[in-house]
Order: sequence, then C-alpha cells, then structure tokens
Amino acid sequence: MSKRSQIDDLNQEQRHDLIARLYATQEGLCYICERPIGLQVHKTDIDHIIALDRNGPDTESNWGLTHASCNRAKGNRDLQLQRHIATLNRHVEKYTTAGDEGPNPPNFTLYEALQELVPERQEAGARFQGDRISLSFTEQGEPRSIEYPIVTDKRSGFRSFVGMVPTCLIHHDRDTNPRSIVDLEPMIEEFYRGNPQLQPSLARLEFTEPEGTGQILLFDGQHKAAAQLYVGNNSIFTRVFINPDYERLKQVNFRAHTKLAQIHFPQLISDRVGHDLFTEGFARYLTEADRSKKSERSFLAEAVQSADRSEVRNNFQSFLRYEVLTGEADGERSQILSFVETVSARSRRYPLSYETLRKTFLGRFLYLKEAAVPLEESERFRQSERGNLIKLMNLFVDEILAHGRFDLLIGIYKMEERLVNEPESIPDSHLRAYRLCRASAAAVWIEQLRLAVSLLLNARQRYQNGKWQQDRPLWAEIQREDWESIRKMLRAIAEHKVWIVRVGSEVLSALASTRQMDWQELLLEGRLPGREKPIFPKLDQNFIFQAGVS
Repeated sequence: MSKRSQIDDLNQEQRHDLIARLYATQEGLCYICERPIGLQVHKTDIDHIIALDRNGPDTESNWGLTHASCNRAKGNRDLQLQRHIATLNRHVEKYTTAGDEGPNPPNFTLYEALQELVPERQEAGARFQGDRISLSFTEQGEPRSIEYPIVTDKRSGFRSFVGMVPTCLIHHDRDTNPRSIVDLEPMIEEFYRGNPQLQPSLARLEFTEPEGTGQILLFDGQHKAAAQLYVGNNSIFTRVFINPDYERLKQVNFRAHTKLAQIHFPQLISDRVGHDLFTEGFARYLTEADRSKKSERSFLAEAVQSADRSEVRNNFQSFLRYEVLTGEADGERSQILSFVETVSARSRRYPLSYETLRKTFLGRFLYLKEAAVPLEESERFRQSERGNLIKLMNLFVDEILAHGRFDLLIGIYKMEERLVNEPESIPDSHLRAYRLCRASAAAVWIEQLRLAVSLLLNARQRYQNGKWQQDRPLWAEIQREDWESIRKMLRAIAEHKVWIVRVGSEVLSALASTRQMDWQELLLEGRLPGREKPIFPKLDQNFIFQAGVS
C-alpha cells in the first residue's frame, strides 16, 4: 500500500503556489519528458521523483511537476525511473524515424546511446605491468589510471581482464554485433532498482604491445551496458579481450548466437554478421582462385576444411540475402526493408516480418545452394539474380505498399479485431497490403508468382540453361517487356477480390487463418477451408501467368 504524502493534504492555493515554484525550478519543462509545460493549456501532476516506497523524502526537493498525461502513463514507476525511460524513447524515436538514406534501415544501437549519453569518449592508454594491465585516461581534466589482473585461457590462449570499466572508455563494436537495443525498458528498470549485473559485457582492446592506445569495443551485453548508461552509471562490468585473434573471436561470438544459442540476434542482424564472415573468407579465396576452374562449391570443399561446413554454408546464404537487401539495381536501391519489422519477431506497425521475407521472396527466388559452375559464370549470374530480385521486390513495394497504400500509422495491431468491430475504418489498399503480407498467405501466392515468372522467362528463352527454371528463377537476362509482364502479374494478384473482403463471419475467419493449408485452399482452389464450392476465382500460377502475357 502506498504511503500518504503531504501533497495530498495541500489546499488549492498551496498547490497553485507549489506548481509555480516547481515550474520555475524546472525551467518550465515536464520532469518526465523534458518538454515544455503550458500551464494555461496542459493539465499537470505533482509526484515524487524517488518514490516514498523507495525511501524518497516527502519534501519539495523530491517533488516534480509533470504533464498529467506523462505521469499517468508511468504506472507505479517513480518520476526518476520514468524520466530515464522517456529519455530512451526520445533517443529511439530520433534514430528510428530518421530519413531512409543509405542501405540500412534506421536503427538504434549501443553506438547511438553512447553518442547521446557519453559523447566525449576517449581511447585508453594501455600498458603491461607483469601479469597486470594498466589503463590510463582523463576524467574531468585530470589524469587517471586503473590496473586489472590479466587472465589467460590456457586452451584458447586468449588473454582478458574483468572489472569495472569507465563509460568514457567504452565504444560499440558495430562490426561484430550491430543489433538493435530498442527493447530496453525492463533492463533500465532492473538496474534502477539496484539489482546487480550477473554477467559481464564483452569487449575487445587492441593496441601495440607493450604500451599503446586503443578503443575498448563492446560487442556483447549491449542491453546491459546501455541500460546502465541510462540510469547514470559511470562504469560497466566488462570482460575485455586483449589483442585477440579478431576473426576467431567474431566466429566464436556468432556461434554463441547460432549453434550454442547463448546470445539472441534478430534475424536481419544474423544475416548481416553472417554476410560479413563469409565475405572475409571468400574474398581471400578469390584472390588466388582460377575463376575458370573454381566454383562456389569448390570454395566450401577446399577453403573450409578445418571449419564447420554447415556454418559456412549458412553464412553463404546470409551473404546472398544481405547483398539483395542492401544492394542496388539500375541505380535504385532495395526498398523492401522500409516495410519490414527487423527488430522483434512480431510487429504492431510493419506489414512484413523479416522471417516472412526470408522464407518468401528471399527463400523462393534466390538460389541458396552453392553453384558448381565456374566462378566466372556464377559471379555474372549472381549479379543478375541480385539485381533482378531487387527489381522484383521494388515492383512489389511500388504496386502494393508504397504511395500510402499501406499506412504505417494504421499498422497491423489487432487488425482482425478492428475488421470485425469497425470494418470501414480500414482503407481497401491498407487491408489488401496487410493480407498479402501475412506469412501464411504470402507463402502461397509468392510461390505461385515464382512459378509464373519462371514459366514466362522460359517461354521467352531468357535462361542460358533450361534447368535453371526450376531452382534458379532469376538467373536470367530479364528484358524490359518481361518486367512489364511481371508488373501485370503483381497487379492481377493485388486486384484479386479475396484481399478486401470485409463481411461474412465464416469468410473473415478463413481470411484470419494462420495456417498455410487454409490459404492454399483459398487461393489455389478458390474455396473456404473444408468446403467444396468455390467462391473466389483461383489465384494460381496459370492465372498469374495469363495476366502477365495478356
């Protein structure tokens, strides 16, 4: 039960005077969101900066003035905790709603948190002293140094030290682990309540031995580190590897995510890291390989004899996917990620999940096996495949999602419930895009599109090898008239009436299904699951093909 406060006993005049004093002390800003309070237009609240239940004093020095809406949105948190979280949310909004320049989607990582909270970071001066390492730096203009004992792992030979590392020395190792940290609120609350950091964050320090300077680059435990930054900690419990074999460390960290499941990466980050790992090894191979004789398959057979071949194969597939997502075709970069949830498994805002994108466009149109044809041939067709898939997905964005057709402000949250309660509140174009992008539906119609595109390109003799129609649908020289046909195919898919049905409980129930077999019946047979009589035209490869050539 909450303790009673003196604030509750103030009369109207006393409260008015207190609001005026707090308003002046806070320079007219809300204690939580730090945005202006308009006393004539905003309702206000007064609450405790540190809660009475956490032994905060019941005095004016511990009272804060807020927008009423800010205070009532915080639940049972005190003002100081909610202020930390509001600061986080402000930073996340700043970086994730930025312009879409560049190949990567807007993102908020430890790097951005450090930029906002500890902008004046520095390199550490490092010096060995026997079995200890000394770090030197400046703090408030004064020189400081800290010593740590060095621990050497006998089996791996890696050296490291563990201890509290000043935040002014910490940098983010974005190359090793560029994951997002937007989901930080629970961790901030954990540290705010005084609970300890059970495991250290991980970082690396590289410098010229025995004495030099270098950055401490943190690559694991970003959530823990960032949460402590937001609650005001000036040091982070960290294990720092000293001049490690970086490529090996990066591989170990990646295996901790994939094979050992010790670390969670969102799938887009997994593909980015896998892409980088594959690129490093493949680039070395290409410098020595005879491209007229060697192949992607020989690379896996020869270059990775001592490694986990399945792991390298996974990295190869990540390489292919990420090249498409960050590449360009005819000067136009890939647009699809602007409509894809890349952080969490589920979204309230974006129509496509990254998992769905991986399984549909990236999974059905990319040839994800290593090719046996010579590199001089496969490199040319991989480039065509990449450009073709970028164009295809950009056509999909242009016809289905862009130009306000899918409204990110409406999003997808509780869409089925909204369709039942307020069916006319969802525009046709938004509803169409939402249903087309649902995983179970997309798996069906995108496979039919793949078959139709392959049939079209084969009929027009665009394949160098006729067998490529089966598993390499975009290893083709696609002409302008082919793209016009493919656009017609996408339009025919989008104009099918199944996507915008709003009435009939049985139909709506079927359209809300998450089962792929239900959508196969709906689209390929035109009937409701379990029924015999068709109620929709078929949306299969033949329908799509005919739409493209008509």
